[in-house]
Amino acid sequence: MNNHRFLPRVLVAVLLGWIVSLAGVVQAADEVPPGTLVENLFNEMNEKLQADREKIEADRGYLLALGNEVLAPYVAFDKMAKKVLGKHWKKISEDQQERYTKAFKERVSLAMVSQYDPSKSYVLKVTGERRNKKGNLVLVKSAVKELSGASSYLIDYKLYQNKKTHQWQVYDVIVEGISVLQSFKSASAEEIKKNGIEMLIEQLEVSPEETAVKPADDIVANVVVKEAE
Repeated sequence: MNNHRFLPRVLVAVLLGWIVSLAGVVQAADEVPPGTLVENLFNEMNEKLQADREKIEADRGYLLALGNEVLAPYVAFDKMAKKVLGKHWKKISEDQQERYTKAFKERVSLAMVSQYDPSKSYVLKVTGERRNKKGNLVLVKSAVKELSGASSYLIDYKLYQNKKTHQWQVYDVIVEGISVLQSFKSASAEEIKKNGIEMLIEQLEVSPEETAVKPADDIVANVVVKEAE
């Protein structure tokens, strides 16, 4: 069974922008505007990833550990998990909610690891920022371009300000007009309808062998290739 067949194709494009733009030294959310925060962290994390290229090439698990350490505080995985399951969230047990959220977080993190290419460098430019009236939700628009090639992506980040920590966290990423959150939601709803929530959780869960994924074993890329065939 292909445990990743329903992973959205859009993840291939979004991983770059997500992994390098949302990690780094913690800064107070009320001191730095979300757009400036995204741009500053992109540059800082990009430098860190380039500096550790040899470590990453030798051990992809190092990148996964790095992502778990610095990325998690900036991504609202709990909020995303609830939004992805929608009406199904309240219908499942607390145990299933916890397992789903954990599996969702690990699957996205692993997908980011499998897509990272240390031989490439990128530059990000924030092109706009739009907040709601309350000021607790913001859409940060950006353009990410590969320095040594023609590849470029228009990536928007949806962030909300955590009431307790006052820290900005991402709850959706939109690549070329396609929402990662909505893509996951549609794919998950279809899977639940066909095979139930337990099968969905099993498909998302990461096995110990997968945490040692190498570039040639690129999970998401393999899925996209099969979808295109």
